[in-house]
Amino acid sequence: MFTRSRFWYVQGVESKEERRKREARERTRRWLERHPEYKERARELNRLRLERNRDSIRAKEREQQRRRYAMDPEPTRARNREWYSRNKEQRHEYYLRRKAAESDDTRRARERQKSRRRYQKNPKKHGEYQKEWRKRNPEKAHAYLSRCLIQRSRAIGLQSFTTAEWFALVNLYEGRCAYCGVEGPLEMDHRVPLCRGGANTIDNILPACRHCNRRKHRKTEDEFRALLEQERAQGTDVRVGREGNAGTTSS
Repeated sequence: MFTRSRFWYVQGVESKEERRKREARERTRRWLERHPEYKERARELNRLRLERNRDSIRAKEREQQRRRYAMDPEPTRARNREWYSRNKEQRHEYYLRRKAAESDDTRRARERQKSRRRYQKNPKKHGEYQKEWRKRNPEKAHAYLSRCLIQRSRAIGLQSFTTAEWFALVNLYEGRCAYCGVEGPLEMDHRVPLCRGGANTIDNILPACRHCNRRKHRKTEDEFRALLEQERAQGTDVRVGREGNAGTTSS
């Protein structure tokens, strides 16, 4: 049994307008129970009302969700985690539908904005995540780097080449470094470096592993190959492993 102060507190929570709406809903429910033949008709009318006011209803629901989340975010996060774990297939289907519905440019802009927000929120954690992703997906990481280099070259007005031309060149070398023959992630190396007057065109590009690309530095292709031949002649041919670490030295 409520005390008098508690009773007046509970009564004060519900406004007159809210009480009027609640009583109206209750009257409607009782009436439909007495007249079941109108139940389907009521459902159809409600469906039509929702279709007519879909945008405004969704906007109102989103605003209510934002207010609840701002007041206490943890219950919303817990519900989301539980729903995600129970509906993995539905989540994937929704992702595919959304991906097909929006253009590539729109999706890329949205992903860049999300990545930018994550970085601003926690730069260290974002950097660790990026490093771990590159370690798990070396081929995707190098493909992304290749596209970035091509786009930057175009942005500053340099002659350039397409991503398809680069992948065709990699296939020509069977996915191996043009200098040491190691198979694995490859970088774009200029036969004649840009700083020495080389062009940023596909005929001046070779696929190289990171180790060879860094060793070559500002040398031309001919100069670097001469250095490799000299090392082999001296018996100091350093073989490079798949991960770019030096292996055994042949004698």
